[in-house]
Amino acid sequence: MAVITFDGHIMGASFASGDRIVAGRWFRSPFGAFADVMWCRPDGRRVLIAPDERVRDFVAGHYAFDQMAIEDVRVERAGNGEIEAIAGPVRLVLRARPRGPASMLIAMRPRRLRTWRPWIAVEDRVVRPLVQPLFAAAGARTTGVTFAGAREWYAIHDLREADAEASIDGVDLGAPAACEPAGFGFSEFPSQPAIVRVTSMFAEVAPRAGPAAALSG
Repeated sequence: MAVITFDGHIMGASFASGDRIVAGRWFRSPFGAFADVMWCRPDGRRVLIAPDERVRDFVAGHYAFDQMAIEDVRVERAGNGEIEAIAGPVRLVLRARPRGPASMLIAMRPRRLRTWRPWIAVEDRVVRPLVQPLFAAAGARTTGVTFAGAREWYAIHDLREADAEASIDGVDLGAPAACEPAGFGFSEFPSQPAIVRVTSMFAEVAPRAGPAAALSG
């Protein structure tokens, strides 16, 4: 079974405005290094902001969106430890908190074990229900089936809770707050702002064609 791999960070937060933002910063992937942003608006519309057509088509083939746009997407680490994601109208800033006990336990697992797909499935069935309350991660999964029918596994290397702020077109979204599930795919990102070091693995299939709606106000 052919497996393709994306290695990098997933980071996100939800806000009092009702917006949920999840940014990916991928150091290694079939498309090289890139970043993308998934944004769920307060009205439930799910928006993908991708850097080019190849990334857009792959991501939209495996996850659900109502609108898509191709924009310059930047995820950068500042000297003060902040991570800033900027994509079209979206700006998300995260500041990692000190590593807590649960984060230390996650990092203690040998890398070979945490990237072994059968073990990821065990963690999803057995460990996930125990750690979800620690990270406000109801709905978070480490393995499942994408909308294209591909099996996906998330090998979690580290998870850091974070402080977060965000804006849309320069308008502040308010304090971090729990929101309704975004419904991008089989897994939800924790409602607590977080930065996750992750390897995402797909059993390779041809992705379905995604909708091609343009991003609009």
